[in-house]
Amino acid sequence: MRGRCGRAAAAVALVALAAACSSGPQLATPPIPTFPGPGAAAPASAPPSRSTLVPTDCNQILSKDELPNLLGLPLGTVDVRSLRDVPAPSVGRLERVTCTYSSTGGPGAAPAGAQVLKLLTSGYNSPEAALAQVAVNNQVLQGEGVTGVATPIGAAQGTFFSDPDGPILVVAYRQVTVSLTLTRGGNLSADQQRSLLVDLAQRVLPVLVPTGS
Repeated sequence: MRGRCGRAAAAVALVALAAACSSGPQLATPPIPTFPGPGAAAPASAPPSRSTLVPTDCNQILSKDELPNLLGLPLGTVDVRSLRDVPAPSVGRLERVTCTYSSTGGPGAAPAGAQVLKLLTSGYNSPEAALAQVAVNNQVLQGEGVTGVATPIGAAQGTFFSDPDGPILVVAYRQVTVSLTLTRGGNLSADQQRSLLVDLAQRVLPVLVPTGS
């Protein structure tokens, strides 16, 4: 689920972001805006129509051109690989797409090929199936000794895991689930990691579940 390989090499990828965040006050609790609604980050443009519940192109979910700015990395230093998984009827999963964002290298960036973010999105046949699978995945993480912190994003249910191998935010909203794993997190505090992942989730959710759908 978390794809830990190669994360240690990518720790330097967030140094710039860590410096920017550490200079400001620590957040006791990250801001949780209402979603959907005016408090949620909306996609830059309406997502293209699709025949699948989850986009199969990771750049439609979270653009590799936008991500460096969000992570405090030099522009043009991130590439993405999309992997479409098979359905899992036994748990009601219709679709799953894994997006692996990696560094292309260069000054100020992580070594070429180092993973900086892993994003996993799934579509289910019902909101109940989505919530049930998230509950199972969260139990697995907690069974590994990783403590979860409830992190609702408006109507979306989320749990943040401050995992030393890479902080994770798991979110369920309607028939979709999202899991975001930040590579290491540099020198960011748990609150700063949580805020960053919440911000990324807010950009992804409106694409997966457009307003009015």
